[in-house]
Amino acid sequence: MQFNRERIVQKSRGKIAVIGSGPAGLTVAGNLARKGFSVTIYEGQKDLGGVLMFGIPEYRLPKTVVRAEIEKIEELGVNFITNTMVGENGLTVDSLFTQGFDAIFMGTGTSVPIDMNDVKGARLRGVNQATYLLHQVNAFNEGAISARNVPIKAGERVGVIGGGNVAMDAARTAIRLGADVTIIYRRTDAEMPAIRAEYEEAMKEGVKFWWKSTATEFIEGRRGRLGSVRIHSEEGDRIEPFDRIFLAIGSRPSSRIVTTTDGIETDEKGYVKIVERPYGMTTRRGVFAGGDVVHRPQTVVLAMKAAQEVALGIEEYVNAVKLLEEIEQGSK
Repeated sequence: MQFNRERIVQKSRGKIAVIGSGPAGLTVAGNLARKGFSVTIYEGQKDLGGVLMFGIPEYRLPKTVVRAEIEKIEELGVNFITNTMVGENGLTVDSLFTQGFDAIFMGTGTSVPIDMNDVKGARLRGVNQATYLLHQVNAFNEGAISARNVPIKAGERVGVIGGGNVAMDAARTAIRLGADVTIIYRRTDAEMPAIRAEYEEAMKEGVKFWWKSTATEFIEGRRGRLGSVRIHSEEGDRIEPFDRIFLAIGSRPSSRIVTTTDGIETDEKGYVKIVERPYGMTTRRGVFAGGDVVHRPQTVVLAMKAAQEVALGIEEYVNAVKLLEEIEQGSK
C-alpha cells in the first residue's frame, strides 16, 4: 500500500522559530512549512506534542493519531529541537533573532497550574495537580513509567476540585483506574465550563458531583498523607474521607519568555497581548503568539483555529519585511 505524501515546498520564503509543540505550535509550523517557510520548533520536553501527548487522555485522543500528525509535519521539512527551553540557559527570543529567524511564534500554552496553597493542608502527600495525574497515566500508557508511578490505586477515594475540561478528564481517568471519584465544584452544573458531553459521559461512568461546594481544609491522616477534606456547602461544613485530591482549578502562562525578552506586554494574569494587524503579533516586533497563552485555556480545536490565523499574520509580516528590504536594496 502506498500513501500519498505532501510535496515538500522549497524553503525560501523566510525562517521561522516556533516555541512549543502543542496544538498551536504544530499548526503554525505545518501551515508555514507548506507555504515555503523554513520552520524550527523548540520544545522544552523530550517528547513532542505538548498537551496533545500528555494532557489529554488516551480514550479521547489516541496517541497514534498525535504521532501520525507530528510525522506529517516532520515530512514537510520542519526541524524539531527537543529538551530545549527558550528563556533559559541563554536561549532567548533575542538570541533566536540573532540566529537569523525572521519571526518567532510563542505557542507555549498555560503550563503553570494554579494551586490551593492558601488552604490548610494543601501541601500534604496525596494532594496533587490533575495535570500530574493525566501526565503520569499517559506516560504509563506509553511505557515510559511503571504502574507504581501512577498516582491512583483501585478502590481509592478520589476527589477532583474544579469544573472544567481538565477536571472531567481527570475524573474519568480515575474512574478507569478503579477509583471512587467525586468532583467538587464551587458553582452549579449550569455554570460549569466543561463541555456538556464530557460531563454527561462522566455521570454515566459513575463520577459523583458535589455542587456549590468548596474544600476549606485538607486534613492529615496516617503517615503525613491526606486522610480527609473539610467541605463547605450550603448545608454547612462536613468532613469527608479522601485518599487523594487532584486540583483542576485552572492554569496560567509561564513568565519565562516574557521576563527574558523586552517589549512583550501581558495582561495582569500573564496572558500575552496581540494586535489585529498583522494578526497575532505581540507588542514586540516580529514576535507572534497564539493559542492558550493569548486566549486563556480553551479547546484544542479553538487553539488550532486561532493558530491558523496567526500563521497568516506571520506570512503577511515576513512578506512585508522582505519587500521593504528589496526596496531598500534597490534604492542603493
